[in-house]
Amino acid sequence: MEQTLISVIVPLYHGEKYISKIVPQIETAKKVAGNLTDIELIFINDYPDGKIAEDFAGHEVEIKLFNLKENRGIHGARVEGLGRSRGEYVLFLDQDDKILPEYFSCQLYKIGKCDAVVCKLIHENKQFYDMRMPFESVINKDYMFSVRNSIISPGQVLIRKDAISEVWKNATLSNNGADDWLLWICMMAEGKRFALNNEILFEHVVEGNNASINTNYMINSEREVFEIVSENGLLSKDELNCLSITVKNVVDEHIKALCKFQKMFFLYNEWMKLQEQDIYISDYLKQLEYNDIAIYADSYIGKRLYHNLKKDGLNISFFIDMNAKYLREDIPIYTLDEELPEVDIIIISLVEEENSIMERLSYKTEAKVLSITELIRQMKARIR
Repeated sequence: MEQTLISVIVPLYHGEKYISKIVPQIETAKKVAGNLTDIELIFINDYPDGKIAEDFAGHEVEIKLFNLKENRGIHGARVEGLGRSRGEYVLFLDQDDKILPEYFSCQLYKIGKCDAVVCKLIHENKQFYDMRMPFESVINKDYMFSVRNSIISPGQVLIRKDAISEVWKNATLSNNGADDWLLWICMMAEGKRFALNNEILFEHVVEGNNASINTNYMINSEREVFEIVSENGLLSKDELNCLSITVKNVVDEHIKALCKFQKMFFLYNEWMKLQEQDIYISDYLKQLEYNDIAIYADSYIGKRLYHNLKKDGLNISFFIDMNAKYLREDIPIYTLDEELPEVDIIIISLVEEENSIMERLSYKTEAKVLSITELIRQMKARIR
């Protein structure tokens, strides 16, 4: 029986260190997929000043590496890799992503007669799809056009090569960040069918070189998506109007997120300034005889607070989070709808909507409830 060839395309940018991490993942996934699946792994080095020379002899998958003479951005690098690929199926991976061993076997089984298959993923130590974004409700044309890009990374998607839109291949974005959204919009507008795979087969890891964390790039890239879709007549007038509103709303969301991150930055700054004076949250809580602690929100700050207090020997009994069933931690996680165990204090680790959360908690517990912002303020007041 003829083997199914999958082309895995990985753009690199300052990414030589990731090669040794990606290759074993692909080889393991190939072994699990069995003899009926063959893999070619294509690295596209999009950093012309850092030419990579690697010897890939002896590996269990065919590996190719191409050094580009000029920087083309992640979209251009993906298109370059696609042009050099031979596979019936294509997987676009970011250099810092991770796939599970069952990725190829499970995705090939689920794709059926569809043009692409989307799996679930882990992002920031939790399932990305939750109560606010149910998987079955958001991977579709209407959501893509009227709300936002609901596929967080192209690594979730195994695609039939012949289903990839010519518009996407020929209209390369000059701004990094939203080329995957453009691809899904093009494919869905052209009537391509997406199968859903409820298995978690992929982990999206965001590090410093990832364009999705650069707000300016993302805003410009999303606006460029609209221009390309409009110029190529992919959508009806009503659909185009809808997409125009969506792009504006997504840009507004980026700006709101910047405001939130600004608040987080100032909070972290005050926290670190206290530590520079040998003033620690753990000591303050011990002085107040708060021995059993819970943290509201398994957030960026919540995680840092948890590990900080745990390192200093305090007992963190549980997290409270609306998406408890989607999260992964080494202590229990409850929702506000559940009965909460008794603790001495609950610290709200969010920098927005603290008052409404505090009010809800007041109906659920006799424990002291304090926001991280107020906690830092009280500690600062003690040293004045």
